[in-house]
Amino acid sequence: MILGLSPVRLSFAGGGTDMPEFYEDFGGCVVSSTINHFTYVIAHERQDDFIQIFSPDFQAHNKPVKFENLTPTKGTEFPIGFLNYLQYKEGINLMISSDVPPSSGLGSSSSLAVNIVNVLSTLQKKNLPRHEICEIAHHVQRNIIKVPLGKQDEYVCGFGGFNFIKFAKDKVEVIPYSFPKNSILELEKNLLLFYIGSRPNDHLLTTQIKRTKSRDVKTIKSLENVKNLAETMHDSLLNNDFTTFAQLLHKGWTEKKNFSNDVTNEKIDALYEKSLNLGALGGKLTGAGGGGHLLLYCEPPKQKLIIEEMTNRGLKHIPFSFQNEGCKILNLYDYTPTK
Repeated sequence: MILGLSPVRLSFAGGGTDMPEFYEDFGGCVVSSTINHFTYVIAHERQDDFIQIFSPDFQAHNKPVKFENLTPTKGTEFPIGFLNYLQYKEGINLMISSDVPPSSGLGSSSSLAVNIVNVLSTLQKKNLPRHEICEIAHHVQRNIIKVPLGKQDEYVCGFGGFNFIKFAKDKVEVIPYSFPKNSILELEKNLLLFYIGSRPNDHLLTTQIKRTKSRDVKTIKSLENVKNLAETMHDSLLNNDFTTFAQLLHKGWTEKKNFSNDVTNEKIDALYEKSLNLGALGGKLTGAGGGGHLLLYCEPPKQKLIIEEMTNRGLKHIPFSFQNEGCKILNLYDYTPTK
């Protein structure tokens, strides 16, 4: 029996430029980091050739069937999609779960996808490199399961850590930051995360993809601006300039609202403006928008008022810390990391 762990992530800048519809022509880049919240895949090999899947987050259960009789249901379409793609026909019990709700803007779907690929390929003794794990995870989600998404989440969750990631037509480059310990702790302490609620659906990204493919002038211009902001944020982090980092969070959020009319709403705008009035220097919604998590940059002396205000308005404060490991596997019989 093995346990696959894969972190979820915070994306600080560049979201949208990781869509192939954009980066294949213009290049893309993002600034992102994994945090200490995870997806889990428990795999127990069976003595027969039946496959059984549990997804407690979706209250879903596929009863034991042979490979050729697998039928996707809501909550099990991910593991079945990867079982089919990897042609995993051996008997297995799979249980999948996550620390964060679905559609919460923290990349949990891609974290789970990377996790499943890592677990199944390990059981198949394929020893896949991380780039290949990430590419398979993206391909199956985007082209087989038909999830509208960019490519950053798989690479952030697969590699782990705080990274600047560059996207080109035929190459993805993961460039890790080397922060002094005091600097990364300072940045971590200056960030607040609040759960607003799951975004309604994926139509925001579908709209963005259509506008990018059609070369909508406003969308392309906004994506170019977002790319430039990510490059500038990269420079600010190299210089440990966190004040500029906070200002760029704000500029990025302002630009992101040009992607679609549904990125934000009156409630979200009111929450964000109140946070700025109480001392936050910048922030953004994580993920595509419309819901998910609100990320704020605020120095510790002013955080208490913001936490109280957001809590009173129905948001949940989510403590977190940065972490450096990507997807990995533990053997539950000896508790020793195997990958």
